Amino acid sequence: MNNFGRRDFLRVGSTAMLAAGVLNKAEAAAAGNKPNILFITTDQQFADVMSCAGSKYVKTPAMDSIAQKGVRFPNAYVNYPVCMPERYTMYTGRLPCQRHLADENNKPMISLGNQAKAAGYDTAYFGKWHIQDQTFSTKDTKYHGFDINTGGKDKSMTENAIEFLSGDRKKPFFAVVSYYNPHDICEWGRKKAGRTEGINMKNGEVDTDPSLTECPPLPENYAINGDESEAVEIRRGLISKGVPNAQMMAMDFDEDDWRQYRWAYNRLVEMVDGHIGEVLQSLEDNGLDKNTVVIFSSDHGDGYGAHRWHQKSVLYEESCRAPFIISYPGKGRKNETDDRLISIGIDLMPTISEIAGVEMPVGPYFGKSALPFVFDKNSKAPTHKYVVTEAEVRISKKDEIDGRSVRTPKYKYHLWSKGENREQLFHMIKDPGETRNLANDPEYLEVLKAHRKLFADWLKETDDTYSES
Repeated sequence: MNNFGRRDFLRVGSTAMLAAGVLNKAEAAAAGNKPNILFITTDQQFADVMSCAGSKYVKTPAMDSIAQKGVRFPNAYVNYPVCMPERYTMYTGRLPCQRHLADENNKPMISLGNQAKAAGYDTAYFGKWHIQDQTFSTKDTKYHGFDINTGGKDKSMTENAIEFLSGDRKKPFFAVVSYYNPHDICEWGRKKAGRTEGINMKNGEVDTDPSLTECPPLPENYAINGDESEAVEIRRGLISKGVPNAQMMAMDFDEDDWRQYRWAYNRLVEMVDGHIGEVLQSLEDNGLDKNTVVIFSSDHGDGYGAHRWHQKSVLYEESCRAPFIISYPGKGRKNETDDRLISIGIDLMPTISEIAGVEMPVGPYFGKSALPFVFDKNSKAPTHKYVVTEAEVRISKKDEIDGRSVRTPKYKYHLWSKGENREQLFHMIKDPGETRNLANDPEYLEVLKAHRKLFADWLKETDDTYSES
């Protein structure tokens, strides 16, 4: 283990339980015969980069095994395609634009950890945090609700998680294993662009010049759209503190470089899949697999070379659509896909709360539990008619461009608060690569108006902070 042994786990766990005081008996009573919950996340993984999602260029046996034992939701969208805002949403259930509420009256947000503790669960968090400290500090268990909270690289966090799973369990557990990869593609991209200082592929090096015979082809939507939103064009060229951003550096990549980028990204996904496999094997070795709900997701996607995009931040599919798989042993459907729309960040809290058997807290929550659809594809439970993703292009402290996308079953609508080509409309069945903007096509005027109306309704319902001023 990495600087955190069995005695440390026992010490931290005992301290947290003593701090909880009177909650111990209540928690034990509440726990009953509830399932364990294991929430595994990667960082910056596009939903289609798994072999269970149909990719021919990557092998992900661990991720595939979760899908084989459960339900994969291929139309799952993040609420914000950047780490910190999305992680805020994943762990609080609040919209990214509600981050300002974190400091309101100096009251911390209720987290997934708090919810699980209220339901009588032992709680543990391993790996990447990257959640704003004003939401809840890693140092204050009361705020984030995780009795154990350790960082570490992907290898060491795996070891810590396995140590936890191998311990004596008197109550059900809610454990998060939060991996870094394939996020190291950011470092790979900088290396490929010629940068040498401050580069650290902390979870393992990947060749920057693989043979092209091993590299996948360019994506069908590799070309930059001729009428791309000006906001996206601006984002490509931003310079931060005198240093070009990774996307700007990647604009010098030629087609071979982009194919190598895709190869490297696949290898990083396979690397983290290997660690996930170790954790899943530990579940089985410790006899926990039959009573542990496994949820697998990511905080956002990666451009993966589509539209010549590197990393995330924009509203294209590759940045906004992430894996979302739930395996519920003995009760859930197996080896099935469900095409309904999922809003990952805001849907996690109601989903995990329902699994744990605890009521949602009072407040402005707009997520919906996915659990009924894990059990029954024809469930009449509430579902999303559309999902919204937020984004922004920050030019300076005083100048930013707000972006939103509205995804309905057939279409996706992009809107940026200013700039040319602010509106984009794509037919996601005929054009899943988002290559033909229909916003100016008279044939789709009524569809465009309908999506404008949906967004207006969303603004009214949620008090979203989107502004065109």
